[in-house]
Amino acid sequence: MTEARLRPGALALVCGTYFAATVGEQLLPPLFPTVRQDLGLTDGQGGIAFGVMAASIAVFNMVSGVALRRWSAITVTRAGTVVTALGAAITAIAGGMGVLVAGQILIGAGAGVFFPAGLQAVGIFAGSTRRGFAMGIYGVAFSVGLAVAALLGAVGAATGWRVPFWITVAMAGAALLSTVGLSTDRPVAGAPWELPWRAVLGLPTIVGTVGAVLQYGVLAFFATFAVDEWDLSEARAATLLALGRVVSIVAKLIGGASADRIGPRASILRMSLLLAAMGAAWVLLPAGIVTYAVAAVFAGTVSSIFPVANMLAVERFGRNGMALGAYRSVQIGIGAVAGVVIGNSPFGLRTTVFVCVLLPLVLVWFCRPVPAASGRPDQTPIAAP
Repeated sequence: MTEARLRPGALALVCGTYFAATVGEQLLPPLFPTVRQDLGLTDGQGGIAFGVMAASIAVFNMVSGVALRRWSAITVTRAGTVVTALGAAITAIAGGMGVLVAGQILIGAGAGVFFPAGLQAVGIFAGSTRRGFAMGIYGVAFSVGLAVAALLGAVGAATGWRVPFWITVAMAGAALLSTVGLSTDRPVAGAPWELPWRAVLGLPTIVGTVGAVLQYGVLAFFATFAVDEWDLSEARAATLLALGRVVSIVAKLIGGASADRIGPRASILRMSLLLAAMGAAWVLLPAGIVTYAVAAVFAGTVSSIFPVANMLAVERFGRNGMALGAYRSVQIGIGAVAGVVIGNSPFGLRTTVFVCVLLPLVLVWFCRPVPAASGRPDQTPIAAP
């Protein structure tokens, strides 16, 4: 049952665990130029590794949803953290494509198990009146994890790519220990298996799917694009991505404030137009300081999509763990396909990325203003959980 009051300490610990899971999930992309050279891989193999990891997240989002019918949200998040640590350790000892992929599958499994449970736990610890604030903090935890993963990419380019994965193992262990004293209610026995598919496949998933294609497809190749197309060093490419991840913290706060002020539909509509314009600019403009700046802002703005999508999802079906798992699985599954397609496209990296960065334009249709009885034309009716 959701408590009436905000529990800031518990919320902070859950967000800290989300941070550790995010670092593991997002560590390979900024390190891939170095990993590629060390293990003798191709961009196509990188696309497979990114895609398999994202597909693992999608599958284990559903596993987490099923687990939430039997175990508490905190128990499931702990399980996800353990699997993340195991995956990072296996990746750190990889000597070839097979072991690398095995480690990424486990990292994806850990992130997948964590997400629905973590989102549900945040809804519980937020209380009944501070859910929007809590979702903003949860989103910032993700952004900080993205930034740290990119910074560790720069560290790995200088010291060896395996070091950041061992650091991730330590982070996951610390996150696990920090939640020992937390607890949430166990699910009600005999909870229904039915999924509210109409709600799950609605606007939250559509918005989240566009974000997933950009996050797990386009940005997975951000550092590789910078090395191959702009002739930057691996360390500088990873540092540029890290700057973008820092920007994402501010972008999420601005996006959340915008959603509160003008409503989620209008906020998403503005973000989609901005993303498409910036995406086209950084792909088409020649290398230079302006292009690098636009690219970093684009990388940061991408993740601002997710808090709005998550907010809508929690309001519609936040107490249904299976629905949260399905919501995340759909978007991450499509993101996994995007990673494989970009890495193996016969049209080249620049052309394929250009097409993908225009995808936010589809949200112009889905988030167009519609009349509403409430007088807020940008509001989406919220179905009962």
